[in-house]
Amino acid sequence: MDLSFGSSPWLLLLSAVVAGAVTLWTYRSTIPQLDTPRRIALGVLRFSAIFLIVFLLFEPILQRSQTRTVDPVVAVLVDRSESMTIADSLLGPDGAGTDALLGTLTRATSGMETRLFGFGSIAEELTALDSVTFSFSRTDLAAAMDHAASELSNQPLAALVVASDGLYNTGTNPLHVAERYPVPIITVAHGDSTLRKDVRIEGIVTNELTYAGLEVPVLVRIRNDGVDVGPLQVTLFEGGNVLATASTTLPPSGAERSVELLFEATEPGRRDLNVVISRYEDEATYRNNATRFDVRVLDQRKSILVLAGAPSPDVAALARLVEKDDTATLTLRTQKPDGTWHEGDFPDSFDDIDLVIAVGFPGPSSRPDEARRLTDAVAEGLPLFYVHDRASSTTRFQESISTVLPVVLQTPRQTFIDGTIQQSAAAASHAVFDIDDRRDGSRWRRLPPLSLSESQWDAAAGATVLATSEIRGIALPDPVLAVMRRGQVKSAAMTAHGFWRWQLVPEDLESDAVRFEQLVGNLIQWLYATDDDRLVRVEPTESSFAEGDPVILRGEVYDEALRPLSDASLSVQVTSPEGQIFPYEMQPRGNGRFSLDVGSLPAGSYTYTAEATRDEVVLGSDAGSFSIGRRMLEFRRTRADFDLLRQVASRSGGTMVMADDPSGLESSIRSLSGFLPQTETSLDQIRLWQRYIFLILILLLLSTEWFFRKRWGLV
Repeated sequence: MDLSFGSSPWLLLLSAVVAGAVTLWTYRSTIPQLDTPRRIALGVLRFSAIFLIVFLLFEPILQRSQTRTVDPVVAVLVDRSESMTIADSLLGPDGAGTDALLGTLTRATSGMETRLFGFGSIAEELTALDSVTFSFSRTDLAAAMDHAASELSNQPLAALVVASDGLYNTGTNPLHVAERYPVPIITVAHGDSTLRKDVRIEGIVTNELTYAGLEVPVLVRIRNDGVDVGPLQVTLFEGGNVLATASTTLPPSGAERSVELLFEATEPGRRDLNVVISRYEDEATYRNNATRFDVRVLDQRKSILVLAGAPSPDVAALARLVEKDDTATLTLRTQKPDGTWHEGDFPDSFDDIDLVIAVGFPGPSSRPDEARRLTDAVAEGLPLFYVHDRASSTTRFQESISTVLPVVLQTPRQTFIDGTIQQSAAAASHAVFDIDDRRDGSRWRRLPPLSLSESQWDAAAGATVLATSEIRGIALPDPVLAVMRRGQVKSAAMTAHGFWRWQLVPEDLESDAVRFEQLVGNLIQWLYATDDDRLVRVEPTESSFAEGDPVILRGEVYDEALRPLSDASLSVQVTSPEGQIFPYEMQPRGNGRFSLDVGSLPAGSYTYTAEATRDEVVLGSDAGSFSIGRRMLEFRRTRADFDLLRQVASRSGGTMVMADDPSGLESSIRSLSGFLPQTETSLDQIRLWQRYIFLILILLLLSTEWFFRKRWGLV
């Protein structure tokens, strides 16, 4: 033990001498006079207290060193993915290969200080090797190596033993981790690196999102390893129903072939589909001869109502454009001068209408209550495309629908002037202007002029101006085409008419005129596409999960102003393919967010419903679905990658051994320079001035001196 001070010990010695002198001077004589033994006793108490105080002021530190021998630690990483079981068929009954591997690891590391880890998509510590199962559907070797190094960073790690087939399908390349690994890596190669007979689905290419009524192509990539060329059947199933099938021949060994299947997306919803290819004798596994995937089918059928303030060529032109869309149903209402309608009565309700196109409506003869009903419907979320023409009434406009449109009428005029449109900067990135050569705004000038309103227009708050006016080559800021999305209101406005001329152009202008048809189609689709304004939203983190993977749902709850609610309750009911209902309660995560880990579920298609409550009041609900497919990611490659394992070992300074060589594994570990007992020296420092015992001792000495001074009459 060593004792050190914050200042010079000679200064401490001088202070002790001064303390002794002060004590002698204090008790050289007393009143009343005490005998010598009692004066000496009081002096000793006084000197001891003063010396301790001075001693602690010099910040004494007591240092103590300890030396101990520590055995090195060997980290053992066991690949627990499903691909590890493929080799079992080569080595005897199921489990024989993996059992032999675990036996090798157990015998080779017997008597060593080991830390065991199993890994697949995640890494976790193991208590023993005899209970290891191989069930992970993904393999992240790099993350597992990093995890072991992090967990053992404070221990004398001598080596990392990685038992794997070298097949990883998640995460980064493990070679990058091996190059900077702190200790040598010894890889234990498991499986068969020779080519095995296998025909497998390499991948599926299709649209995850489509619309009802369309044909959906499904491109299936198939690879052949070692199987003789022969007939190949590819079938697309939904449940037990065959949607499409194709017959072809296998590609030569080592090659791939793509087969396209087509199916019609008839009904909206999530379609749980399965592709199956032919099986062949002596394949390494049949798990990769089928794969499942999801396609979400949206309902694109829409009912469009055209309200015309008066008959006009523009109304006919728009009606023709709408009728070209096979997914749209057109309802036309043209107003008479007396306020009635040519084709039928004004709709009693807009519940069955998905989009309204108002051309010159409301006009001078329009009934105020009809204009108000349209305005109220738009305010509640009905999309509206307004076209201002000669039949429009500026008075009726300002009284009703002006509040829900992206343009504001500042100075009304009933006159129009010929001109053209000029694309704004916002149009280049907006979905409405996703047309041919969208950046060439000069092409609009080649078309016949439009009739531009001479009223003064401004953009409403929150609106996006896509086009302004241009008259006789002079650009004006007044908006001609603008769109707006404000809460549940989604609307567009065009302050010009006469675009019917663009459908009657000479042949050399048809390529320019067709851009307007594309623009109208995009505008209708933009208005029709609904925004997600649900108050309760619950969705799975993935549209499909692999069997054995945890199913995680995430939720959000909002109030009517779309502000997050953190004090709500969110319950979920999951329905299995067999109709069983499992209730759950989602856990709040703050700021209106919720999550739920359902755990692993059997393969199949599941649906769920969610309901949010607050103070026993239902706030809203949501529903959805997800599917769980049989795992096949681990079976896309049946050939062990010994080259990767060899490179991982080499780049880290280790070696590769085979899974059936326990003595080779043991000798490889023991031959490492780091596999030697290490001597650790620890230095403990005790700051004596921070110990309460000295404070107590000083108080005790001073109290004892005071007690005797009072007893002997010195106080």
